Amino acid sequence: MPTVVEVPQWQGSGSPTAPALVEGAARLAAMIPGARRHIRVDTGGTLAETARRVRGALPADGLVVTVGGDCGVELEPVAAALRRHGDRLNVVWFDAHGDLNSPATSPSGAFHGMVLRTLTGTGPADLVPSPALRPDQIALAGTRALDPAEADYIRRTGIGGPSTVDEGAVLYIHVDLDVLEGITSVGYPEPGGMSPRELTEAVAALAAEHEIVGLGITEYAPADPADEAMLRRLVPELVRLCEASRPWRIERRAARAWPARHVEERDGWLLRHTPEGNRKRSNSALPLLGAPPSVPALEDFYAERAMPVAVQVSPAEHHRKLDTLLADRGYTRTAGTLVMTADAKAVLAAAGDPAGVERVADTSRWPALFEAVNGHADSMTVIGRIESGAALLAHGTTGLGLTVTEDGWTGLFCMATHPGHRRRGVATAVLAAAARRSLEQGAPRLYLQVEEDNVPARGLYEGLGFTTSHTYHYRIRTP
Repeated sequence: MPTVVEVPQWQGSGSPTAPALVEGAARLAAMIPGARRHIRVDTGGTLAETARRVRGALPADGLVVTVGGDCGVELEPVAAALRRHGDRLNVVWFDAHGDLNSPATSPSGAFHGMVLRTLTGTGPADLVPSPALRPDQIALAGTRALDPAEADYIRRTGIGGPSTVDEGAVLYIHVDLDVLEGITSVGYPEPGGMSPRELTEAVAALAAEHEIVGLGITEYAPADPADEAMLRRLVPELVRLCEASRPWRIERRAARAWPARHVEERDGWLLRHTPEGNRKRSNSALPLLGAPPSVPALEDFYAERAMPVAVQVSPAEHHRKLDTLLADRGYTRTAGTLVMTADAKAVLAAAGDPAGVERVADTSRWPALFEAVNGHADSMTVIGRIESGAALLAHGTTGLGLTVTEDGWTGLFCMATHPGHRRRGVATAVLAAAARRSLEQGAPRLYLQVEEDNVPARGLYEGLGFTTSHTYHYRIRTP
């Protein structure tokens, strides 16, 4: 669930309708369902004072949705994301205007037309943040009304569009509602622009490929009931897509970390089939983010292979309609699971010294270790297909865990303790070793899956700093 930060700032706008942005911010905030928290930041006597108040109100983690107010409210949320994510952050700026003027080039002197340039280090002295955003971390989308100095700055710095976003980037997405065609409830409407559907599809495409760490929606000056009706549909969908991006990226990493023999992406699904295995994860379909999944195509895929139809409904919080549809078609719910995440440094600090845990580099020893701890080695059929980044951590023959590291994250799989050695700190030591290895690999974040009804394991993970990112379960129909 996101945190909504409402900033009814209008003083940064030069539009005659600017005072209406106060009401617009409140209405936008009310359009966002299920927020974890709703924080309203009262404006100060100056833009700098308001910025300081916003900085103090921003939460330390989780998706933050900032609603304005004028575009200047984005100053501190973007700066906070940059401090947290550094070079990995890219900002995608959906806006009819570039907001790239400096105090020396701005025709109006209004800050909302300078905020993006200020983020790069050139702006009013009391508003320039540190560190500064590099121009190559910026992508403009829907921009169609540039002042000459802005156009010149874009040419000189090479600022591009969404296609220039770095492959491994995390994103902050800014939406000035004047990016939309036909909207009149904004201070400076411009001809042309994106339709609500085009904007939604663009954000969905970004969310499918990147974790979105912040979203800003600004410049709503209510004037037309038709705009209000449109935004009541659009705003929740944008938030839903951005909120789902992190769980979806975790699930994509997990799908690669636990690879099925046959993987196919089509008809709104990631389809997986492993004839020699019976694990649900490698013999189930995962719905793609932003793409309407075709249930007939799903059922045909598994019917052709004479297999039960299994769907990993994940993240469950974002696929309620699909879950209901499958239930109505006779699919049985099973294996409710929590996906938990943690900071590797915090886990290592809480778990202590990973005494007695060995990284087993000799893969020929792995089957015997799985057999000793679990009583079977059936996971080896999948583990043998992991291409890179995998390490087996073993506490003698009393416990083990498999780690797979990719893109700044380490997934923990196959966590197990021999029944005769439980409650003796074995799992804690393995987790400490996993956290240490993750940090050595340059991956500061951990994720793992645990069944909802496994109360002892959940207690262990929570005690070491893991929190729930999202949930999933399976829906299965046997022919």
